[in-house]
Amino acid sequence: MEAALLLLLGGGLWAIVYLLSCAIHPYKICPACKKSGQSNSTTFKGAFGACRRCKGTGRRIRAGARLLGRDK
Repeated sequence: MEAALLLLLGGGLWAIVYLLSCAIHPYKICPACKKSGQSNSTTFKGAFGACRRCKGTGRRIRAGARLLGRDK
């Protein structure tokens, strides 16, 4: 019983710290373009365009920040 309570308290503390971190830093680096905002063409060598996942910003909204409504 004590172990379950300790695990529950630890998980709750982790969730609070994570959501606080998402409120302060809502964005992460886009894994597709690695913060460049550009994606290279697979068909034409040397051609590139805006990254489709981050729309050229190089940043993606974190899941916790989306949960807090920071994506609008």
